[in-house]
Amino acid sequence: MKKLLLSVAALTLLVAPCLAQYTFTAVNYPGASNTQIFAVNNAGRYVGAFYDAQVNGHAMYFDGKTLSALDPNGVIGTAPQSFAFSLNNRGDIAGSYTDASGASHGYLYNHGRITDIEFPGGFNTQAYGVNDLRQVIGVFTDSAKAPHAFLLRKGVYKQIDLPNGLQTVPFSINDSTKIVGQFVNVAQTTGHGFLRLKDGESTLYDAPHAAPNSTYLISINNLNQIVGFYNDNAGKYHNFLLDHKKLTQLKIPGSFQASFASFQTINDSDEIVGYYNDAKNVAHGFVATPTH
Repeated sequence: MKKLLLSVAALTLLVAPCLAQYTFTAVNYPGASNTQIFAVNNAGRYVGAFYDAQVNGHAMYFDGKTLSALDPNGVIGTAPQSFAFSLNNRGDIAGSYTDASGASHGYLYNHGRITDIEFPGGFNTQAYGVNDLRQVIGVFTDSAKAPHAFLLRKGVYKQIDLPNGLQTVPFSINDSTKIVGQFVNVAQTTGHGFLRLKDGESTLYDAPHAAPNSTYLISINNLNQIVGFYNDNAGKYHNFLLDHKKLTQLKIPGSFQASFASFQTINDSDEIVGYYNDAKNVAHGFVATPTH
């Protein structure tokens, strides 16, 4: 097992934060009570979930023209709930769905074909990320209900928990097999962001001005730009972009009157997607296009 390295220079030599400039477009699934966007690819296609009146989530996909459901009458079948968490540039969508008993199952969808993603011997598998090599990352629980992270590469499942922790959650994987996510080693905290390289070497990251154990990383693109979040010592939530050692604050325009915002994924063209809650706590998806 490789030693876990803490705070290497490549992730800690940061300049003072500034504010990124984007044009924002709100996205709402027709008739839904809430809408969330989780990922975008380089063609501007995106995936996420919308919620019905009973607050059940349903996977959705934007193909460049139409925003459509993947369940209950779509390709995932009649799943009570489903989520689309990631997509690549080859048409693959990764996510999870629940069965009638409430158990979660991972899936990979490609042009009408569904491939089940189930960690061998595990339970409640969820697929969180997929790259253009069709490598899939996600989480599962063991027989003792303990959570674990996994990487599926060339048909082989591998457990990739970081050492000496309580929980490892891999959220995003790029084409260099670099993985970012959340590492918790203190109970009931958000924990730390982590970057895992192809060889398994891992680095923890805590944002400047963050409260202890309150940072995570949620997306990495092929340019090694990383989106994440942290809470400061006053408990205020901050979204940020790490780009070549530079930390940039990411904020929703004031005109959206957002009470909360989560920036989820950045593609290779600097386009970012996510969701925000309005003053009534209703969630709306958004697409942020850079103005530079």
